[in-house]
Amino acid sequence: MRDPSEKWPEPVSSLQSMQLDLPPSCIEFCPSAPSYFLIGTYNLEGYEGPAAAQTAEAKEMEAQDENIDKDEAAVTGEKEGPQNRNGSILTFQLVADQLVHVQTLMQPSAILDLHFNPALGKQDMCAAVSSTATLALFRLSPGETEPLKHLKTMDMASMCKTAEDWLCDKDEVIFTHFSWHPTKPDMVAVTTTAGYVHLIYLGRDLDGSDWVMHPEPILTHTLEAWYVSISPSLSPPEGEENDSFLLLSGGDDSALRYQVCKRTRSAHAMEDDESESPYTIEALRPPVNVRGHGAGVTAILPLGLKDGESELVVTGSYDDHIRLFSIPAYGFGRAVELAERNLGGGVWRLKIVKKEMGLLDGQGWRLTMLVSCMHAGTRVVELSKSGAGECEFLVIGRFEEHKSMNYGSDCQLSAEGTLAVVSTSFYDKLLCLWKLELGA
Repeated sequence: MRDPSEKWPEPVSSLQSMQLDLPPSCIEFCPSAPSYFLIGTYNLEGYEGPAAAQTAEAKEMEAQDENIDKDEAAVTGEKEGPQNRNGSILTFQLVADQLVHVQTLMQPSAILDLHFNPALGKQDMCAAVSSTATLALFRLSPGETEPLKHLKTMDMASMCKTAEDWLCDKDEVIFTHFSWHPTKPDMVAVTTTAGYVHLIYLGRDLDGSDWVMHPEPILTHTLEAWYVSISPSLSPPEGEENDSFLLLSGGDDSALRYQVCKRTRSAHAMEDDESESPYTIEALRPPVNVRGHGAGVTAILPLGLKDGESELVVTGSYDDHIRLFSIPAYGFGRAVELAERNLGGGVWRLKIVKKEMGLLDGQGWRLTMLVSCMHAGTRVVELSKSGAGECEFLVIGRFEEHKSMNYGSDCQLSAEGTLAVVSTSFYDKLLCLWKLELGA
């Protein structure tokens, strides 16, 4: 629980709320058409949500259900298999402080994560990962009656040599999260319930004709992997090309892991060979474990800021804490925790809303973040660095009308400093619109 002596602002009230048909798991505004946003939904026929976010009570209920299912299977002679999940991608538009539903695109699998490509010229393209380890690509064309068009879906498990390589000792593998490379539009990283982090090459045109998954996981966890982030390195060694990047992942094993990698053109790549990636990934140092989380690591946000020769990264965990780490990506020192704050609920997603640099005679800075806090609702949090170098988290806004897990939130910031937020909650299938004044 958070410190009761800490003074938080009063909760914000919603401007509009509505109930969706299926439980929402993720949400994102389109960078190239900022009035549009997409919602991914996750429907397990019978029960559940994204596994990391289950409460102890929910996990106990699920365990009881599994025991009943096993008993029934033993009686009937039926073989156990993967549970049946499906979902949808909803297109909405935010118009004059009103949420307008535009389109529903049903999906054969549950959607666990979706993101638009951050690269200029490709920001109308969105990818989504699913409960059956597929990666699907879509394009959003604003103004059309049905603006979201499906382009390609690939079953990534079929790209492995054998089913045993992919499944290990699992009945099924689910893609839990993915991240685009922020400057290489043809590369994504995905996490799996098997504990693996894979890199996928999507080809120059992103049309699905030459998608390739690198055969070996780039990072591994001993339990489910929940989050992955790719950050162009801020401090490559002298002589290194700018194709190096920092890969960070979080898992149910309470580990934050990172690896510094370099992507180079393969000398053996054939232009017409679509079965092999034209790139090789070289690890520039062994994977590093960062300790300090009391439960699974569910969110990772590189800030693009340096702390001496180290890089600053914010993490979230379902131990209810948000933390700031200084990570020596290329050095051989240990990661250092610089700040933490108990937000009253598991920290599931993080997004930078506003950056203010050069404060306090150029030595300080302040970041504003939108935080999805599972059963506690949504928080707006400031992270600041003083002129003396001290870092601190401060809650400046909160929304608590959600009655179940807040997995997805996104926002738009106006030039006048008004933050318009759309947030969701899972079991009650609620979508809410609310605002917070941040100031210009």
